[in-house]
Amino acid sequence: MGAGQLWLFDPPKPLVERFGEEFFRQLPTGPGVYLMCGQSEGVLYVGKARNLRKRLGSYRVANPERMPRRIVRLLHQVRRIEWDECPSEHAACEREELLICVLAPKFNAVGKVWEPRANQRKGYLKRREIEERLLNLLKSAETCHPR
Repeated sequence: MGAGQLWLFDPPKPLVERFGEEFFRQLPTGPGVYLMCGQSEGVLYVGKARNLRKRLGSYRVANPERMPRRIVRLLHQVRRIEWDECPSEHAACEREELLICVLAPKFNAVGKVWEPRANQRKGYLKRREIEERLLNLLKSAETCHPR
């Protein structure tokens, strides 16, 4: 027997309840970027995937033993999922970084490029470098074809 807790009920499946199993079967299998949106908060999370169907399918069960609490909270708040298919994994990485920079989603903690507001004086020296990087990302984002 595993070290995990025995469940009286199955773990919740908020995304399956909201979108249905068919939603996950119809997702594309190529690389891309996905956006999880809330009801009134806008974009909550931006992620990239080598295989959109597998990645988004991994969110079907909100099992607190296998996922961080932050992700379980996110899954209960998601009301809409959108995605952009990209021609390559590299293009998806660049697109994800661009979207995180522009949208600053609430649940994206790792990989943010912008300096926190508390450190604006320290971040001022890097601002030009960040602006140049964002412009390069915008140029390269044209390689992605939005859905």
